[in-house]
Amino acid sequence: MQSEKVISTRQLCFILAFFFPVNKIILLPSLLSKYASNDLLISAAIVLLLQGLAVFALLWLMKHNDATLFELIQGKFGVWTARVCYCILGIYFAFSAVLPLAEHKLYIQQTMYDTLPSFIVFLPFFFFSLYAASKGLRSIGRAADVGMPLFLASFPLLLLMAAGSADFTSLLPVGQSSAGQILRGATTMLSWCSDAAWLLLFLGKVKIDEKFLTKTTISYAGGALAVLLFLAIFYGIFSTVALNESFAVSKIARYYNALKTLGRIDYLFVYILSLVQLFALIVPVQLSAHALSKTFNFSQPIFSLIINGALFLVIFFTANAFPSLERTINGYLFPVFLVFANLIPLVCPLFALKKNERSKK
Repeated sequence: MQSEKVISTRQLCFILAFFFPVNKIILLPSLLSKYASNDLLISAAIVLLLQGLAVFALLWLMKHNDATLFELIQGKFGVWTARVCYCILGIYFAFSAVLPLAEHKLYIQQTMYDTLPSFIVFLPFFFFSLYAASKGLRSIGRAADVGMPLFLASFPLLLLMAAGSADFTSLLPVGQSSAGQILRGATTMLSWCSDAAWLLLFLGKVKIDEKFLTKTTISYAGGALAVLLFLAIFYGIFSTVALNESFAVSKIARYYNALKTLGRIDYLFVYILSLVQLFALIVPVQLSAHALSKTFNFSQPIFSLIINGALFLVIFFTANAFPSLERTINGYLFPVFLVFANLIPLVCPLFALKKNERSKK
């Protein structure tokens, strides 16, 4: 059975290059600085490499197989196993959205609307998310098309404005932190690098172009390098006080010389980039609604309402407890991301390998 192709290779490249990096540059840089100090790049590189292997495994499977994950599981284990797996994935995607949502609520309140109550500020997100998650996967590709020019019109300019203030010798000597500190930074980053799991539901949905693996791999590598460059510049500017500089993306360019004359024009690029962050933030909610709709063979808008309602309640009741929420997820529940965003994608190609072995016989 050949699935409907709703995402182009171009759109998938945009997701890998522009959606993957944008939500790793808010609170994560200060947390990595807290745990790994000047070796934050090592922690980040470990996780980005691990995620890269998971991404490549799923890209390879897309290249060599037309079936969706549901069809692959159904063909091997039956329809009820496929439904159970999709139900678990739907719950996982909703869970993976919790920390980014809580992070963005704080970020928007403290950088853009610090005089208004946080929930009045953040409430419109849920209306937009409710609408977006009621649509199919095709809307994610369209959002990627919109996000591409917005990313290129903001992120590179923020880096250029900040680079002149960075002292990269702050990153030396490499290896000053202990292995335990570097590993602690890496486990903290896992919840911000759960994006590879998105591709599980893109299986069978992507139009494969010529040189598909080359294009998509380069796109992911570009996004990963953008994150590492941002972290290097961030630590080069703030050095030993970097752990106190939350919401890094809004602060990284504040020492640009022209701001003394022009004012905080860097905020223009921060606002533009926040639109891309919004699109990326909604993707796991959309995937959760899609997976649960497939599980129960029921209307996706209904599950969009249920998931957004549940996330609203979680964010509401943890509004004043973000440090505890972050410590719980990153300190105790990080194996969840290791399994769903890394281990499962890495073993998925076994479906295609076994299929190929049977066809050869």
